Amino acid sequence: MPSLVADAFAVLHRQEPMAPVAWTPDGWRDRAALWALAQRLSADLAWPPGVRIAVSVRDPFTLLAVVLAVWQSDGCVVLLDAADPKAPRCDLAERFGAAVLVSDEPELRALPIAGAGVAANFAAIKLTSGSTDLPRGIGVRDAALIADADQLEATMGIGDGDRVFAAVPMSFSYGVGNLLVPALWRGRQLVLPEWRHPLGFLQALRAGEPTVLPAVPALLRALVQNARELPASLRLVISAGAVLPIDVAAAFFERFQRRVHSFYGSTESGGICYDRTGLAAAQGTAGAPVQGVQVTLDGEGLVVVRSAAVGEALHDGDNPRDGVFRAPDLGEWRDGELVLRGRAGEVFDVGGHKVHPREIERIVAELAGVDEVVVVPWRDEHGRASSAALVAAESLDEVAVRRHCAARLPMAKVPRCIVVVRALPRSSRGKLQRADVERLLTNARDPGEAGR
Repeated sequence: MPSLVADAFAVLHRQEPMAPVAWTPDGWRDRAALWALAQRLSADLAWPPGVRIAVSVRDPFTLLAVVLAVWQSDGCVVLLDAADPKAPRCDLAERFGAAVLVSDEPELRALPIAGAGVAANFAAIKLTSGSTDLPRGIGVRDAALIADADQLEATMGIGDGDRVFAAVPMSFSYGVGNLLVPALWRGRQLVLPEWRHPLGFLQALRAGEPTVLPAVPALLRALVQNARELPASLRLVISAGAVLPIDVAAAFFERFQRRVHSFYGSTESGGICYDRTGLAAAQGTAGAPVQGVQVTLDGEGLVVVRSAAVGEALHDGDNPRDGVFRAPDLGEWRDGELVLRGRAGEVFDVGGHKVHPREIERIVAELAGVDEVVVVPWRDEHGRASSAALVAAESLDEVAVRRHCAARLPMAKVPRCIVVVRALPRSSRGKLQRADVERLLTNARDPGEAGR
């Protein structure tokens, strides 16, 4: 039988077929248009019912229609990043048991995938970012998708009358909970920018008159640097996908007089914490638990999430499982808000001193001109344990960074290798690419010498 989300959209369509679904560069599209497109795609592409269908579609309105059509056929969508090269996407589709890959390169079609395919089992399979390894598949059932969307909207105060800007792809977990499911489950209106043209984003921001902007820190930084103004309709700006740098939050407020609300979540669990005041970045916190989500710390200080939105690990162990996700993040509580202290296993020893990368990163980030910084364990030319810092800045050099650190940190914690670049390497999801960080540091001409 069709999914609960597909059933909900069918009811919305019957009740008010002409109600708008999304602003697009071609104008507003209504429920009847989305319904008709979903029926046509289902007939034209003719995928088998009740199986896993990999979806890699760049056009956001078409993506909505494909997902709706798959759910109407009691299928499971394997959500792939359309920005990835074609070959890895086909490999991922096969790895996660898809019968076909629906892609719009160069035109929309369903490509058969080697293997017999796997029964749907779930409503969706979300993929982790894979910044350090192969992406993990997280199976999510209807009830978990709905719980995440409802919990986020209740916590963030998103409701009828809001228009949510699709600044992040709907294939990302962040986009699933804030965009895709609310549009089909609740009839939430979306603003969908032109994906083929770099100016399409700013055009949609002006003409679509969104009220909510879910974004990643890199996009917020770009708006500070390039946007003349934000639409008067915009009342809520949310940042997720990576830690919101203090300077970005401050610059955004100074430029546009709007606070950025931090959001902490994961592919495995959906939303975890949310910054209701817009002050979390300045306070160094990730906000308080999302409504309906229980967040605790285990005996080692690791974050444990209990929520109806938690998914199920497909191939590698039992985390997450049974509504519980044990995150790899270390945390502590401060006045009811969660402070993230870094990833488990990141703490390392330098000359008998316990060094946590976040401590050094906070010190470096205080330096005027620093956009971002990442600190990792390092061994110098003599094999001695130390740390290395990759710093994103336009007008600084290694000497300035080293002096700043030396004035505020014990010598053992001052990075031995400092490399200055224009931007940290990140994936299309905004995730830091650890392999590229290591490469940039390894390719430094000498330990302690800056490079660009």
